Amino acid sequence: MGTQPAALNPFVYSRPLAPQEAINRDEDVAALLDLAEGGHNATLFAPRRFGKTSLLKQLVEAAESRADMLAVLVDFSDALSDADVAARLEYSYRGMQGPVARFIANHLQSVGIGTPAGGLVLQRTPRPEAIAAIHALLELPSELHAREGKRVLVVYDEFQALIALDGMDGVFRSHLQHHGDVASYVFSGSEPSLLRALFEDRARPLFGQAEPTRLSRLPSAATADYVAARFTATGKDAGPALWPLVHAADGHPQRLMLLAHRLWDMTPAQETAELPLLARAYEATMRQVDSEMRGLWEALSPNERRVLLGIASGLSPAQRGMVALTGLRSRSSAQSAADALLGRGVLERRDDTVTIVDPLLERWTRRRPGARPIAYVLPRSNEWVVTDGPSLAFEHSKHEELDAAQRAAQAIVSAGGTGGDVIVYDTEDPNDLPDWAF
Repeated sequence: MGTQPAALNPFVYSRPLAPQEAINRDEDVAALLDLAEGGHNATLFAPRRFGKTSLLKQLVEAAESRADMLAVLVDFSDALSDADVAARLEYSYRGMQGPVARFIANHLQSVGIGTPAGGLVLQRTPRPEAIAAIHALLELPSELHAREGKRVLVVYDEFQALIALDGMDGVFRSHLQHHGDVASYVFSGSEPSLLRALFEDRARPLFGQAEPTRLSRLPSAATADYVAARFTATGKDAGPALWPLVHAADGHPQRLMLLAHRLWDMTPAQETAELPLLARAYEATMRQVDSEMRGLWEALSPNERRVLLGIASGLSPAQRGMVALTGLRSRSSAQSAADALLGRGVLERRDDTVTIVDPLLERWTRRRPGARPIAYVLPRSNEWVVTDGPSLAFEHSKHEELDAAQRAAQAIVSAGGTGGDVIVYDTEDPNDLPDWAF
């Protein structure tokens, strides 16, 4: 009798996920869909590997299934030329399914765009110049609406790539400004400074043409349900490691998948993931991303590195303590470096503070020389737990007495010689404890 094949790891972290694979982001999808149905355009910013493309796929699916719209997703990542833009548009429209597929093929043939992207078809007429093809392709939403009587949702991913193509945003505006009754547009990107330059600079053709939105972090409850269900479906139990894993990932989609992948891999079949196993999985993940982090760090300017060190230490660029800790010349130097990191999506504004987007980068930076460590003391199960981060995955020790726990925490923050902060939660009232303490 044959053996049962081993379950495959259900946590995929190396590519964008299909809608059925991803965590549902209903609030984000609903907000964008409401704008689209109301005839509004939107810009959507999300840092790289933040689940943006997976969300856009969910949006396209929801537009078709829930709002009875036609929808198309065009990826402009690293678009290099007018011909490249034309090819991206053509490829995406030819990928639409259903009754409109033949109409699109016939329409493109009628305007001289008769060779499918990647295919080979005999053409009797010359293919139009790239810019002429772009103009024809940008009118497809209007043609589709005229045929089907449905509003069209057009989603442009990594739209900021077009800023390098002189005059291209003007070409796009010359069409979309007339499409208010037939189509809605979402312009998505991962570099906020470039995306804002296209839509918030009064000198640009697309100024004021879209409402700015930002992709939020994953909701904790939906994230926990997602992880638990996939452990269970593959014969394992996320157990006590579940919520500490969710808090360690801090709502970052790709980092959640990476940590969950490693934890699932280390959990034996038919067994439960305990906290010590999560700690091992986390450290294995940190080793895995170390070269990535070093590459990012080395690409930063000295002041940008100083700002990252300060923010990882719990400081704000506006604080004098940032300057004193990191050796920056002034608060204006700190703010200038912070603005550059915000513009590239390394930092983000969150709850009126500036934070590091990637939780693994934050922890990696906090471990570097010059950072100011933070230790936490909190009650749990009639003991005092000491951690060096906002998750029980970062547990250092347990103590019967508060004094002993505080001494252990003080030893953590004193080890590097720069001093640090000890945060003590000396209450068991759930209202006074952080979410990650449970």
